[in-house]
Amino acid sequence: MKMFINRISRIAVILISGLILNACQNSEQNKLNSLEYSLFAEQSDDTNLLNAPDFTLTMMNGEPFTLSEHQDKIVILNIWATWCPPCRDEIPDFIEIQNEMEDDVLFVGISTDEEGWEVVRPFAEEFQINYPLVVDNGIISNLYGPIRGIPMSFVINREGKVEYVIPGMINKETLQPVLERLVNQNS
Repeated sequence: MKMFINRISRIAVILISGLILNACQNSEQNKLNSLEYSLFAEQSDDTNLLNAPDFTLTMMNGEPFTLSEHQDKIVILNIWATWCPPCRDEIPDFIEIQNEMEDDVLFVGISTDEEGWEVVRPFAEEFQINYPLVVDNGIISNLYGPIRGIPMSFVINREGKVEYVIPGMINKETLQPVLERLVNQNS
């Protein structure tokens, strides 16, 4: 009986801690990760879209990448890691779309690998990634979080607003028509 009470007490502490942590999250961050911004949610109009938080991180070539400098394109921020199988599976599709739509679309890979460039650089070279890569130093998690899992992608329109949040893996057949619609809507 005492073990049962201890187990229930532990579960209660975990649940209460989770509620407190979730309640302390920035409401704008929680909105970014809500289902209303999911690729699969029906978007009614642009008036309720949130601004994509701006950031600057260093790319693999040592140059800075600043999100707000790319408002002439549809930007897909893809949060990933080298050790993540679904992340690895979607990268070839991203490379293809980047090649096909490079005038209008820009993928940005945001690695969450703790080892940083030590593991990201050889991975990028092996996969021949053709879009900018940066390593998150905590800024993306703070601005776009909570990041509950990877891969996770954010589709940002030319006005710098988050059109969609894509939790989990996505393939070319699903993503490319959405990107084409966004490109054509802004032409």
